Amino acid sequence: MLDELIERYSKYSDSELMNVYLNSNGYTEDAKKALEIVVEERGGFSSLKERYYKLVEKEEEKQRVYDKINQLYKKGNTKNDINSIIHSEILSTEEIQEITDLVSSRIEAEKKDVEIKTSTYIGSILGGFIGGTIGGILWGLQLIYSGHIFYLFAVGLGIISYGFIKFFTKQSKNNIVVLILTVASVFYALILGFYIYELFGYRGPER
Repeated sequence: MLDELIERYSKYSDSELMNVYLNSNGYTEDAKKALEIVVEERGGFSSLKERYYKLVEKEEEKQRVYDKINQLYKKGNTKNDINSIIHSEILSTEEIQEITDLVSSRIEAEKKDVEIKTSTYIGSILGGFIGGTIGGILWGLQLIYSGHIFYLFAVGLGIISYGFIKFFTKQSKNNIVVLILTVASVFYALILGFYIYELFGYRGPER
């Protein structure tokens, strides 16, 4: 049992091992002993604590740099501007560049998502029509065979419509056109479903 615990803890990162060590009060004696052995193999608790706090410090610095770069991008700064502004005594130039690229990619993706293009209109209309038609047929069928109106089903209609619109536009509900056409598609589905029900009438079990 002890050997198994030692083997398990040996696979832990310094951060994981430190978290286990700090919360080891409720552990069994074998677990505590195994933990002590592994910690000693890593240079002792003082060495482990030093490395752990350096990791914490680095993660906090990464978050600080990320937030700062994000603010600079939103103010219209370019990558070159940001690289000349951002400095860190903890992170390397390569690490800062990685964060810059990450923020840049995210912001560009967000811009593309909310951008209203011709393909946004075409995809939203096409996806809304297909999704609304399929949803409307399903809505009509549940009315025909149940005779009841389940408004919770409208959530499903929204999911169907939004799924088709997102498929055709490759944009999310954060885009105002996608959002409006999704709502319109749901209303179209509801109206179509009621029309189908009126056309065929109740076909379910006799009441």
